[in-house]
Amino acid sequence: MYGPLIIAYLFLGGTAAGALFVISVWSLQVHLSSVRTPQTERQVTAFSALRRRTYAISFMLLALAMTCLLWDLGTPRRAPLIFLHSRPTVLTFGAYTLAIESVLAAFLAVTCFLKRPALQGRALTIAELLCCSGAVATMSYTAVFLMSGGIAFWNTWALVGLFTFSSISAGVSAVLLIDWFTQGQTILLQAAKPLQRWHLACLVAETIFLSLFVYAALSNPAAESARALLLTPDILASAVLGVGGLGIALPATLETYSLTRKDCRTIPVSDVACLMGCLILRYVVIVCGVH
Repeated sequence: MYGPLIIAYLFLGGTAAGALFVISVWSLQVHLSSVRTPQTERQVTAFSALRRRTYAISFMLLALAMTCLLWDLGTPRRAPLIFLHSRPTVLTFGAYTLAIESVLAAFLAVTCFLKRPALQGRALTIAELLCCSGAVATMSYTAVFLMSGGIAFWNTWALVGLFTFSSISAGVSAVLLIDWFTQGQTILLQAAKPLQRWHLACLVAETIFLSLFVYAALSNPAAESARALLLTPDILASAVLGVGGLGIALPATLETYSLTRKDCRTIPVSDVACLMGCLILRYVVIVCGVH
């Protein structure tokens, strides 16, 4: 329990949910703005391709995250019992949340791949709103899952805010990386500018909740052993350089520079660094908590 598979689950599940949240909100925004300002056929085609690829990749990441979680529990064959004979527990809530979000992601991916989409107009809007809500629940659950473990180092609601904004940040990076590697890097250049501003806002919020989490951990007498491990040279270096440097400072600096330049994108450098920082964050939180 709380080994490498759980770290992988927290990272993959959070990133997938963050990407689903980002692409759904972006899609809703595009739909509303297109009513006032019609887009070119090239832009519509580019965004449609990005949207279906993001839904498909996010579904695969969610499925992989669920596999890691069930495998770590040691009894993956008993997984259906969570749904067939469920009780109101944190694990049950998480299982249903992940399952519903996976179904929504798969459904939206299939819909976007069809030449004649099964969902259009108001029906598509409702489906994407549900996907947004499910993504928020999935992102916050990754922290609630740890809080339910009875470990003092994780016993603060700041962890929920930290993991939620970290997941959204990772989701922004995942979406922009998909755009970068599959779209030719320039088609959605201007459309991605607001997304980069969201990224900066998420990084600021993540920094605030990270500070609150560290303060709660350092001031909790019951978390003394975790605090001692956090302050050791190796883990402290991972926290400062990995989480603070790769996960927050470097992406924030590069995104800010990119926004000040008309035709400059620091992607994929900032986004790869951000994803690495999000993974290291979960590694540090898990390692210190189980110590």
